[in-house]
Amino acid sequence: LIVLSQIEIRLTETMQQPAWRCNRAAQSVALAAVLVLLAAHYSGAVFPTVLRACPRNSTDLNQCIIEVVNELRPRLATGDFGENFTITSLEPIKIDRLTIERGENFKANFTNFRISGATHEKTGFIVKKLKTDIDNRQINATILLPKLQVNSKYSLKMSILVLQINGDGDLQVNLTDTKVSLKLTFYTETVDGEEYFRFNPINLRVKFGKARFYLKNLFNGDPTLEMIGNQAINENPDVLLDEVKGGIEENLAKLFTKIASEVVKDALFEEVFPWS
Repeated sequence: LIVLSQIEIRLTETMQQPAWRCNRAAQSVALAAVLVLLAAHYSGAVFPTVLRACPRNSTDLNQCIIEVVNELRPRLATGDFGENFTITSLEPIKIDRLTIERGENFKANFTNFRISGATHEKTGFIVKKLKTDIDNRQINATILLPKLQVNSKYSLKMSILVLQINGDGDLQVNLTDTKVSLKLTFYTETVDGEEYFRFNPINLRVKFGKARFYLKNLFNGDPTLEMIGNQAINENPDVLLDEVKGGIEENLAKLFTKIASEVVKDALFEEVFPWS
C-alpha cells in the first residue's frame, strides 16, 4: 500500500511537470508499477500457501509433519496445490514400463502400469512412523497402504513348481497392507545468498502384504489352463512379487523424489523448517 501510494503521488506530480519531463516521469512510474506486480507475483510462488510449515524446534515436529502430509492427501491425489502451483499427481501412480528377465525361467514385461488407491480418503496411505533429524538432514518414515489396485498390460513367461506359465493380456492385482519404508535426506543450496531446501534421491523399500492376481489370457485364453495358472500364482504370490519388487521400488523412488522436489522447488530452508 505504501508503494502504491508513492506511485500515486508520483503520478500527481507528473501532471504538474512540463511535457518532456512528464513522459520520462510517467515511464519511471510505469516501470515501478511493473516491478511491484512482478515482485508480488513471485513472492507468492515461493512456497505453496496450502503447505503449513513445521517449526524445527517444536517438541511435536514429527507429528506436525504427519498432520501436514494428511492435510495434503487430496492435493497429492490431483497434483493441484492452487494458485497455478501443480505437481505430479499420485492418483494413479504411473509407471510406463517394467521389464524383468531372469534367464529362460522368468521373463516379464509390463506396460501402462497403474497403481490406484494410495491417496484414497478412507483406505489410502497411513503414516505409521516418522522421525526427523534436522541436524543430520534426514527423515525416516514408514507408510502403510491398506488397499491398492494394480492394472497393467502384461507379457509373462515363468515357472511355478512344475507349471510353465505364459501369456499376455490384461493384469489386475489387489494388494492389501503394503508397507513402504522411506529415507529422505535433504540439504541446502545457496543461490544469491539465500539457502534453498533440496532433496537428495529418496531411498525406498517395499514389503508386500497379501496379493490377489488375475491375469487375463493366460495360455492364449484357454479357460481351464487360465484358471489353473491364476490359481498357481495366487497360491505362490511371492514368486511373482519378488521378481517385480526391485523394479517397482526403483520407479517409486524416482517418482517420490520428483514429487518431493516439486513441492519445495522454490522454498527456502527457513520456510520449510522455521524457528518458532
